[in-house]
Amino acid sequence: MGQRSLICVPLFLLLVPLGMLQIGTLARPTPTPTPTTSPLRRDPQSLALLRARDLCSVNLSHAQRVRMDRMQYDNLPHVQRYVHCFWARLQLWHDDTGFDALRIVHSFGGPRRLNVEQALPAINDCNAKARRVSRGLVLDWCYSAFACVLRTPVGDWYRRHMTDVINGNA
Repeated sequence: MGQRSLICVPLFLLLVPLGMLQIGTLARPTPTPTPTTSPLRRDPQSLALLRARDLCSVNLSHAQRVRMDRMQYDNLPHVQRYVHCFWARLQLWHDDTGFDALRIVHSFGGPRRLNVEQALPAINDCNAKARRVSRGLVLDWCYSAFACVLRTPVGDWYRRHMTDVINGNA
């Protein structure tokens, strides 16, 4: 009978996680970090998007900021300024060449996340069309190119991704 109790102790030690043992008693297990107990870890690209969003919306009213967050981009001067600021701050828009399509694709995860064969032509076509009709006004060109991209499958992806970023899911 004494041998059986000696066997049970080592088995007990194998069944109980080490973090639960204390000398003489069982301790409570350490809780596993959850989204509510641990700091939110964000992707560097998501942080850059949020920083650009925050810096470019400093001069917007609360209602205007909410409309930007809901991706309601009416063709208004404050929206044109915001869109230009946002993309320029991310270094994905250049006043002399427009959107940098390849860099946009790579910044947003490349072929793992975007259909490159679809994204590059959509961005480049919108960039070229908007440049022709913008009358040389950079803000108008940037806004028009962005609005055009939003009407493509790339725009659908952008809306989903930005919603995830804003909501802390990316």
